[in-house]
Amino acid sequence: MKLIIENKAKLEMFVGLFQLLKNWGSYLSLQFEQDQLYIQSMDKSHICLSSITIKSVWFSEYSVLQGTHLSVDAANFATMMNYALKHNRLEIVYDDLINADKLCINLLNNSESTVKDNFDHFFELPLMDVEHETLMIPEVDYDVEFTMDSKKFGELISELMVFGPNLNIVCAEDLLELNSNGDSGKLKVNIPIDSLNEFAISEGEKLDISYSLTHIGKMCLSSKLGNEISIGISAEYPMALKYSLGEGSSVSFFVAPKIVD
Repeated sequence: MKLIIENKAKLEMFVGLFQLLKNWGSYLSLQFEQDQLYIQSMDKSHICLSSITIKSVWFSEYSVLQGTHLSVDAANFATMMNYALKHNRLEIVYDDLINADKLCINLLNNSESTVKDNFDHFFELPLMDVEHETLMIPEVDYDVEFTMDSKKFGELISELMVFGPNLNIVCAEDLLELNSNGDSGKLKVNIPIDSLNEFAISEGEKLDISYSLTHIGKMCLSSKLGNEISIGISAEYPMALKYSLGEGSSVSFFVAPKIVD
């Protein structure tokens, strides 16, 4: 198995993704399929689930002879990814005939690099023996769906986290309201519907539902995954937050509703 990223913007997305995932759990499950890389991860509390699909065409080069499922330490993998932004070529290589218990990560500089003293780095990351069961995620029609600027949404979540641990969302055909409250006070944010990039709601629907701000914050720490974030809400299903990486690739996060007294 071998994949290569040489596009700087995509490299920033890739690194940003693993910076988020290192906060979820102790390991990552990487499924290298012939047409895509699939990553599924559940946080330690089992409240949040990530589902990441990166198609083979998204990479500069992607070659998988047969499906390969590898598990690695999440924090160590993210640490190695940190160095990638100083280079302009990332290679991830696995060959079970040469080194069956390690994943190789090569950070290189091509001939166009302007940094002459930024030397090539070659990492070896030990694999973990982890039992992982991939969960099936059904297609869902959400009662409310909207799309907005991802950086702005992240800023709102950071502001709301100051005032309490829970996010309460009230939504109707002409209303989108975010609330949090705690010992330090209360914050209510009214988001005009016409300020959203997209907005759709089932006719006559009104939602009043709460989620953990701590868990949502884990999904919004980086705006490098995309300029837009799409959010789906329903009383019957977990909230979905989705970033499009382009070329059929996407990052989806799911968080279960919270029961608030």
